[in-house]
Amino acid sequence: MMTKRHVTRRCGGLIVASGLTVILGMTVPVLAATAATPGFAQPDLVVSAAWLKTHLSSPDLIVVDARSAEAYAQGHIPRAISLPLTQLLTDPTETAATTVARLTAVVSASGIGTHKRVILYDKGGDTAAPRLFWTLELLGRSQVAVLDGGLQGWQSVAGGMTTVPTRIGASPFQTKVELGRLQTMAGCIVALGDPHSVVVDTRSAAEHAGSDVRAARGGHMPGAVNIDWQTNFDGPRLGDPERLRTLYLRKGVTPDRTVISHCQSGSRAAVTYWVLRLLGYPNVKNYAGSWAEWGNDPTTPVVTGT
Repeated sequence: MMTKRHVTRRCGGLIVASGLTVILGMTVPVLAATAATPGFAQPDLVVSAAWLKTHLSSPDLIVVDARSAEAYAQGHIPRAISLPLTQLLTDPTETAATTVARLTAVVSASGIGTHKRVILYDKGGDTAAPRLFWTLELLGRSQVAVLDGGLQGWQSVAGGMTTVPTRIGASPFQTKVELGRLQTMAGCIVALGDPHSVVVDTRSAAEHAGSDVRAARGGHMPGAVNIDWQTNFDGPRLGDPERLRTLYLRKGVTPDRTVISHCQSGSRAAVTYWVLRLLGYPNVKNYAGSWAEWGNDPTTPVVTGT
């Protein structure tokens, strides 16, 4: 059941309700997982291809292919259902209640609203699975992990492939919107003056500097730290946990601060969101509006250069 009090914020392509209260009455069984690389503080948010190969037949597991429907049709992991990320993107013309209702309907229709663990994958070293991970966490879906290495990782352990689609029955999903996982433009403006917060620009160095312009204005938020999202990976797989931990600490991105990640539209930022969650950072938010919103608003502060 969902109770709506009032709609207060718009974040680029994501509209949220400040007073939105929904109930999630789910008890999800925990299927023990082994992290792809030991050393993460939250290893349950990632699984290795070897682990998935061993547990693929488990009835308590749902594997989700976050790639396009076309890519899925060309070959996918056996038993995986297709849930393209594009189905869970948001429409800026919708109200908060409409957005939540539509996304809830998609999750319910997909069958992943059940009390089962969900493993997401993409091609590997990509943004689709982490973005879907963030979206599901925003909706309050617990017990979600990403396959390290994606489809490339799966194939590296001689995992089988199929072109036969898998479909599972719809299952009711009661959403609990977790607004703490989302940042808005207004929230970013406040955070820029807060020493207890840090903004991580996950775009390329050229976008950050303003030489690669993808909005009305190029550049970055004053004080934003630039850590390209691709540095989170070594090829298709996650980087070593200690390397990643050191990378962020040296940039001043420490666990005692609220961390806000952004990119152009929220997908690259979702990779950093996922990695920081893996590293045990307690307060991480994705600014989903990102530079598409910030760079096109003439009132926001923008600086150029490094």
